[in-house]
Amino acid sequence: MAKGKNEHLIVRKPINVNELPDHKLSDVIPFPILMCKDLVPEAQAWALYLFIKEITQELVDLMDAVGKATAHRHDFDEMYLMIGDQDAITFEVMLGDEFYEVATPGAVYIPKDLPHAIRPVKATVGLSGGLIPVCLNGEYVTLPV
Repeated sequence: MAKGKNEHLIVRKPINVNELPDHKLSDVIPFPILMCKDLVPEAQAWALYLFIKEITQELVDLMDAVGKATAHRHDFDEMYLMIGDQDAITFEVMLGDEFYEVATPGAVYIPKDLPHAIRPVKATVGLSGGLIPVCLNGEYVTLPV
């Protein structure tokens, strides 16, 4: 199949990065980035995925061990897309000074400059679920709270 003029807009293989600012999980596994300015220069979005697979006891133990992201903010809007089976993973989401629990499937919209953090608090072995953070910017940059 010949490459078309818009082929550069398609990402066929994520970029794996081994760290992500303000996220302890970055010490444990690489992050597969699906969209960013490095992959598509025109991109005004940045997205990666986590845990999109069947939940095992080992994964539950890993989630308990790594804790949550450090409270941070961005100068762009962000979304958390919690995907997977019903109630596969429940996340605690801090928005400002409030805490919420959101289970799969669900989503959270985070306006720019709102301090936030997220952590998995419950997962059901045998179900499938995950998290896709989407930054409405072409790169991921955190700012202190």
